[in-house]
Amino acid sequence: MAGTYLLEVNFCLTLVILLYRVAFRRLTFFTANRLYLLVGMVFSIAAPALKLPILPGQWESPSEVAALFVPGYVPSGGITSYSPPPTGFDFSQMLWLIYGCIAAWHLYKLLADIFATIRLIRKYPSRKLGNMHVVWVDDEIPASSFFNYIFINQNLRQSASLRTCLAHELVHCRQGHTGDWLLIRFLSACCWFNPLMRFWREAVTVNHEFIADEQAALQAGRFRYTHLLLGLSSSTQISTLHYFSYYGQIKSRIIMLHQAPSRAVSRLRFLAIVPLAALMLFLFSCERPGGEANSISEYLNKDLVGMWENMNRITINDNDGKTPRDFPERSGDVKVCLSKLELRADGHFEMQDATNTHKLAGTWQSNSAGNEVQLFCNNEKSGTSVISLQLEGDGNDAMEAWQHYAADEKLSAGRVFYEYRKL
Repeated sequence: MAGTYLLEVNFCLTLVILLYRVAFRRLTFFTANRLYLLVGMVFSIAAPALKLPILPGQWESPSEVAALFVPGYVPSGGITSYSPPPTGFDFSQMLWLIYGCIAAWHLYKLLADIFATIRLIRKYPSRKLGNMHVVWVDDEIPASSFFNYIFINQNLRQSASLRTCLAHELVHCRQGHTGDWLLIRFLSACCWFNPLMRFWREAVTVNHEFIADEQAALQAGRFRYTHLLLGLSSSTQISTLHYFSYYGQIKSRIIMLHQAPSRAVSRLRFLAIVPLAALMLFLFSCERPGGEANSISEYLNKDLVGMWENMNRITINDNDGKTPRDFPERSGDVKVCLSKLELRADGHFEMQDATNTHKLAGTWQSNSAGNEVQLFCNNEKSGTSVISLQLEGDGNDAMEAWQHYAADEKLSAGRVFYEYRKL
């Protein structure tokens, strides 16, 4: 469900940024840090949506595992008991409404910043510099960039620092830093309730500046470049732009400029990414393979709960040159549904034949759409037998079901058609 997925994405984002702040933030491997942050964002979005099989054994489903680690986490395995439709005030809908309004406001601010940047491009004259465009602005904003557009104050045209400013902003443009920044702005809008998103925004922007500072300082010299940063510092900004000298980042950028390069052995810290990724996949992506617990989604569709009567049962045999199937095939084997079927809200079922006292019981599951059901029948002679049904109809008062059988060495392929009505 959307709420569960959103919580899982935020949990992954939290793990990724905490590892960054603990292990990688002070390293001078700026390109590697950028790659870690970018892949971490994408992986956090994708991991909860993946469904991966794991090794056989007594494993728990991912939602049950996550509940052990995340306080207040609600597993998404399905409905275990039937609850009547809510009446009156619905608190969950109110929460979604509040979330949607605040997320929409943040997205509006992001779009407003983008349009404000576009207006700057149209408002001021520009000059083409290779694949880039230099836009000469007034004192409205300091040196900054947005995709292939570089904004330079007209007062710097005759300044000796012009070449250094351009070198810095060209790094942002060529490496596509604006794309990273827009992605984190979008995630921050969708995950506004996560207090650690500010660490994400800080990590992405500061790391971009470290990369550009490193390249620009090679041309201008480290101490001269430091003096330039102090001279051009400003607190005015449009938040979609990469600023050459945003005042809030000057201190950390100067410290990093004069920090000794990290030793090569420090690269071993990045091995911590492997157990982190494995943990996130285990918590949110892994499923038990095959068998009763994973043949279809562990879900009990509440519309199917109730007593169903089998009005009609038609056997259709495929003509493949083998002995036609006759249901039930063998005494004691559970192969077809009996006359009456009761699907209970606690995940159990019971069915009986109208012509005799034959009864069967077990557990049942359905997929979230309610168009597929599996009945796990407890049979003393043959063990657990599975009846798989594909359902058609609205599932309220009447439904039709198809049961498919593949051909074996002796018997032909066949299907059983049922017509049910709800009692």
